[in-house]
Formats: sequence, structure tokens, C-alpha cells
Amino acid sequence: MIDHLIWDSAFFGFPVGKILIENPFDFHEDEFKSAANSFRLVYVFSGKPIIGASFARLVDVKLTFQKALNASTTSKKLIFFDKKIHDKKALLQLAWESGSYSRFKTDLHFDRKDYFRMYEIWVNKSLTSEQSFVMIEAVNNELLGFVTVDLNDSESASIGLIAVDESCRGQGVGSNLMKQAECLAVQYGRKFLKVATQQENVLAAAFYNKKGYKVANQEYIYHFWNL
Repeated sequence: MIDHLIWDSAFFGFPVGKILIENPFDFHEDEFKSAANSFRLVYVFSGKPIIGASFARLVDVKLTFQKALNASTTSKKLIFFDKKIHDKKALLQLAWESGSYSRFKTDLHFDRKDYFRMYEIWVNKSLTSEQSFVMIEAVNNELLGFVTVDLNDSESASIGLIAVDESCRGQGVGSNLMKQAECLAVQYGRKFLKVATQQENVLAAAFYNKKGYKVANQEYIYHFWNL
């Protein structure tokens, strides 16, 4: 019923589980609580809201946007992060800003240090994985923003993190980063590009809509804590 998440458990230092609720009307709270006794935290995912879910807190309504790409996608020069000339600390600072609405930041049961550690690990994996890319916009090698792209499968790629420095928002940096992400996906033969955000992040959702992305999936995420 509840899957044990090995990586999350090791990272946080306590047992973490995950459950997917396919039909909230068939969900039995008592059975769930009994199964959750061996976990300190359980992520509860559902395609629909769980009415009266007093046992767990709704921490995110995740919206996954998708856009179909084609070979005629506007060409854009790809600028990759280079640790020899670009500031890693500036990249990490942007990464932390990108997660302002993250459930790992908004749920105060987590240690705030873990949020920063998690995003640092995320950035490092993106920099070292053969299936991930970190692209930037910069002036005189100073970062204005960055985007990470992961090659999911043979047909799609996804944006993992994207952020623009607060001092230069509204100046087209985000649009240029999206163009880079789309061009890279096309270069690797992907037909779709996906990006996820929180429903609460209305500015990001509006931005993706403006760029031609449509909501492909909506997911409700709850946290159940055994405290």
C-alpha cells in the first residue's frame, strides 16, 4: 500500500513513504493510518482532492504543463553553465529561489537546512548527469538566470529548475531560457517539453500559458506526519 522511499529516508534521516490514491472515494483513512505507523512521513498523491482529509495537510497542487515541439522551433544559441567561468554560488542561490513554492520549503515540519541541501544535490546531479543539462543567461559571465533540462524518454524532455535573478525579471530572460530548453529538446529529437509548477505560483503558471504550454496533469499532494 505504502512504498518505502529509500532515497528520501536516507536524506531526511527518518522513514519516508509514498502512496498514490487512484480513487479518493475508495480511500480508507483508518487502514492508511495503520499502514503508516512505520513511517514518520508519507507523501500522499491523488489525481483528485481528498475531501475531508484532516489526517494530512495539502501541501501542493502540482500542475504539469506540456508543449508539443517541432523541427521549426526557433533556433537559439545554447549557453551551458561552465564551472570554470561561472559562479557556482550564484547558481545555487538561483536554485534556492526557484523553489520558493516548494512543499519542502513551505512545510515547516522539515528542517530548513534540508531544503537547501536538497536543491544543492539537485543542481549537482544536473551538472554531472549525461541526461541533464544546465543552461544559463549571463552578462559578462554573471548569471541572470538558469534552466535545467532532463531527457525523460525517447519522446519527451522536462524542465527541472528554472529561475531568473530578481534584479532582471521582466526583461525577457525567462523567455530566452525557455527557448534554450525547447531548442535543446528538439536537438535531441524530443517531441514534447514538460514543466511543472505549483498552482499557487500563479505567475509561473501564467508565464507557461503565455509560452504555449497547456496543463497536461494536475496532482494533489498531501503530507501525513507521524509526530
